[in-house]
Amino acid sequence: MTFPVIPTPPGQSPLTVGTNPRSPDEVNMTVGTHLQAFLAAKTAVNADQRFMAATDLKVPPYNFTAAQEDALKAAVNSLDTALDAIDLTFVYRVVGMP
Repeated sequence: MTFPVIPTPPGQSPLTVGTNPRSPDEVNMTVGTHLQAFLAAKTAVNADQRFMAATDLKVPPYNFTAAQEDALKAAVNSLDTALDAIDLTFVYRVVGMP
């Protein structure tokens, strides 16, 4: 994904340094990309949680110890619970905007 580039006229210094957005389109693209990535991560963590809930990691082919299984499942469960608690009303509005 690329951002629109606002060219600097020859012989002039750029208006900004770094990656600060310089137009409304760049702001929309940056925020939209971040929110879409967040939703993708939330979906992946939710899928991991469902997998972990249905899988015994102590048996082959995984062979984790009980303590390792507990640590993994607790980490994924707590992250999934925290992500599910986030109000996504405005995230969906922004991502769904044309």
